[in-house]
Amino acid sequence: MFTPKMKTAASFVGCIQTVVLNHREVGILAEALGGVNVGNCGHACEARPCGDAECRPLRERFTCRCHPGTPHPCPAPEEFISSPPEPSLPSLPSTSVSMLLTKFERSVPSFTGTDSYLHYSDADTMKRIISYRVDINMRFRTSSSNGLLLWSGRQSDPQEQRDENEDFLALGLNQGYLTLAYNLGSGEAVLRYNLTRLDDDLWHRIRAVRNEQWASLVVDSGTGVSASSPGQLRELNTDTGLYIGGAPDVVRTTDGRYTRGIVGCISDLVLDSDFSVVLSSPEQATNTHSCIP
Repeated sequence: MFTPKMKTAASFVGCIQTVVLNHREVGILAEALGGVNVGNCGHACEARPCGDAECRPLRERFTCRCHPGTPHPCPAPEEFISSPPEPSLPSLPSTSVSMLLTKFERSVPSFTGTDSYLHYSDADTMKRIISYRVDINMRFRTSSSNGLLLWSGRQSDPQEQRDENEDFLALGLNQGYLTLAYNLGSGEAVLRYNLTRLDDDLWHRIRAVRNEQWASLVVDSGTGVSASSPGQLRELNTDTGLYIGGAPDVVRTTDGRYTRGIVGCISDLVLDSDFSVVLSSPEQATNTHSCIP
């Protein structure tokens, strides 16, 4: 808001999620008469954590509002636990079909950077990784300039030399910048997002998309960068499962690409826009703790 009496030389830089005037929520976009140089700001609903249900962002959290006739709980990821509606939300008329709310309650894991990781190898997760296309959407914060965020690769015998064209997918930080590397069997591609440093111990949302040989990275709704892998192969074929936050013996697992996992927290990991990886229920959790807000 601005009036001539305000002593300011610059406009607001940041995000505004909700405006309430006289106890009425203002539709920031729907009721605006105009706008200049306004972009989209990443928020908790951006990754569609509620599936087909309505998602309402509430600062760093959100609620899922089920469609009429949908059984409770509505089709949201398992890590969302049902609870009564927030007091600040208006109650629905009794004449309408009840729309149940699901409050976002999560256990956010933190990682130490050394022998600290989550591991998944279930079919629902891996069918999205081992494919022609994958869309990875996640939030994290870290103070480390270098570290592994996510890895899926091929198992190998420590006594044998590794094939330089083994399939793998790696997402991590390199000198404070997000880096995506992958090999589909015919050559490695490395994509680095050098527009934003991420080792500031603040929460960031990132999106990494691979569509056959092409891949792109976006950080905090910024400008995307893209690259393509060489050769003709287009499908990722891995057999190690999915590691998050780190991996056992990171140097050997990643063939020297990383020396440690991240020091920090990871939350809201969604694959292909419709599958939330339940970070509170991994197949294996090693040396992880609860993140301090």
